[in-house]
Amino acid sequence: MTKIDFRKIEVKNIEGKESTLDLSKELGNAIYQKTADLGELELARSIYKDGEIEVDAGQAAILNRYIREGFLAFVQEAVCPILDEIINPKK
Repeated sequence: MTKIDFRKIEVKNIEGKESTLDLSKELGNAIYQKTADLGELELARSIYKDGEIEVDAGQAAILNRYIREGFLAFVQEAVCPILDEIINPKK
């Protein structure tokens, strides 16, 4: 499991300058409003309330799907590699 703080996601603007973005409320709400799964509902609540959570491979796959479907490319570029590493760790 890996800790991810969704309140402090490092993103790059069009010029490559880095800044910190708080995705916790937006991601939590996106999952909460779209899921029919109780486990995903609890995941959404944890992200929304706590911001920083421990993410296992199963949760990373769920988060990866929601981020790829509902967030802009610059967010995907920042978060999806982290999630992909949790899903398929390099040895």
